[in-house]
Amino acid sequence: MSALHVLLRAKSVALVLSLASAALPAQNLAPAMNGSPPDIRQDEVSTSSAEKHLKSELLLAGNYLAGRGVPRDPALAAYWYQKAANEGDPGAQTQLGFFYSKGIGVQADPAEAAKWFGRAMAGGSQMAKLNLAVMYLKGIGVPRDIHLGIELLTELAKRNDPGGESYLGLVYYMGYGVKVDHSTAEKWFLRAAKQHNPDAEYDMGTLYSVASGHVHNFGKAADYLTSAAQSGYVPAMHSLGLLLVNHPEVPQKPGEATAMLQKAAEAGAWRSSAILGVLSRDGRAVPRDSEASCVWFRVAAKQGGLNAQKLVNADLARCATSASSLQAEESQRAADWLQQHPHANLYVYDNKLQEEQFPIAEVPILDLAQSN
Repeated sequence: MSALHVLLRAKSVALVLSLASAALPAQNLAPAMNGSPPDIRQDEVSTSSAEKHLKSELLLAGNYLAGRGVPRDPALAAYWYQKAANEGDPGAQTQLGFFYSKGIGVQADPAEAAKWFGRAMAGGSQMAKLNLAVMYLKGIGVPRDIHLGIELLTELAKRNDPGGESYLGLVYYMGYGVKVDHSTAEKWFLRAAKQHNPDAEYDMGTLYSVASGHVHNFGKAADYLTSAAQSGYVPAMHSLGLLLVNHPEVPQKPGEATAMLQKAAEAGAWRSSAILGVLSRDGRAVPRDSEASCVWFRVAAKQGGLNAQKLVNADLARCATSASSLQAEESQRAADWLQQHPHANLYVYDNKLQEEQFPIAEVPILDLAQSN
């Protein structure tokens, strides 16, 4: 198996928790058509004011998390989500649960995460239900209860929730508490993919490109991965770029493969950075450039920590044989690049319409590629 294919195997399937902070409607207090103001009860005024206040809190939280118009500050994002969550907003409760699960802006506390997911689920949040299902599957913050986790996922799937369908597919594909059933798994993946769920589209692309025991159709794989990548899903960008590099017979635009890999690398995908290093080192898809390859390998090592360092160790050793002045220049270029792209994201956006759905939080749970 080539080094490029090995890099593909570390897929990160993630649970998507989105908070559309702009979706809260303000109460209509416009004057009546005849010019006289309508009768407004005090409780209506209070409700309108509370909704506007909540919307402002959610907007501030999202801005601080995304760094939109203000410096990115997870602690302040957590502060404003906490305020909105305490006021009973299920979206904020879901987001706060994610923060506690990953230690973003707060001290990591799985039990606290489960508590907020539970409150959000009680308030009707399907995404919180999805997260809580996974926590029961894994025994994170709650006693492990695979049966309950699968039950929650099944409830979601029966309601045509694409997240529930996608993760139920993973459960069956990997035999997670159930008998392995790849046919049933693909059925759920396909149902979710038809709703343009990026995780499911990514899974379908994985099945058609690298999954053992499944027919490979690289054109179909590229179609699924392209759709997921257009939704901003970074793992799909990585896999699409790699697929196009390995299979130049698949229709593609000039430079599309490396553009996908670079976009994923900018979003913190260290494997994409490592692949770009390999391509520059070997002169594949890009001109051979030893210095550029060393910069990419240094970037990958910083982005991915020990796992990345083990993979690129031999190349870093090669880079260390260069003149000290060249090593210093490569290190500085890598440091400058990382300063410009300091955050790891599972989603990136190209337009304001998508950006309005930010933040989207990810909880890594299961990995389809582990079983291949």
